[in-house]
Amino acid sequence: MRVRIFRSQTERDEFLLNLKITQCPHCKKVGTLNRHGVLRGYDENNLKQKTIRARRVFCSNRYRADGCGRTFSVWIADKVKRLFLSADQLWAFLKQVNATNSKRRAFEKLNSSMNESAPYRIWLRFQKAQSSIRTALASVCLPPKPVCPPPEIDSTQLADRPADNTLAHLSEAFAGHRLNPIAAFQLAFQTFFI
Repeated sequence: MRVRIFRSQTERDEFLLNLKITQCPHCKKVGTLNRHGVLRGYDENNLKQKTIRARRVFCSNRYRADGCGRTFSVWIADKVKRLFLSADQLWAFLKQVNATNSKRRAFEKLNSSMNESAPYRIWLRFQKAQSSIRTALASVCLPPKPVCPPPEIDSTQLADRPADNTLAHLSEAFAGHRLNPIAAFQLAFQTFFI
């Protein structure tokens, strides 16, 4: 599934206004894209209220249109797919776990209304995604450096806590970016962090 991730809601809305002059990412045809609804999810500040998390776009193959009939979603970099937390809250959680080595305490600082098992599920998702995150990070760095090698960390630390190295590499790769490192990662690679 293809996805488009934008820096802000303003950029996303501008893209949605220009759908008829935008090429479909699947079939490459112009003039066939239409808005196709929304993706809803729970609001990170209120567990009982749903909010719009992304917009759907459809390449029309109906009524003599020659599109491919496929859809894709349009997101803002601050949202993480299938996660209640925003990119800012996820970054704060990961940094806090890195500092305290306690997932429960780190999650309590977020004042989230999620249940007690949530920090462990989120941490597991992060652990499973580390290899793809590090592979992507090895190929990008903000100018003037063309590539951002992993930061130097003591080899004994690396064996005990590999997540420390991943978070340090993420921080270094997007050190000068306006957005937090997770949102910057999603924007740079047009894929979700975890």
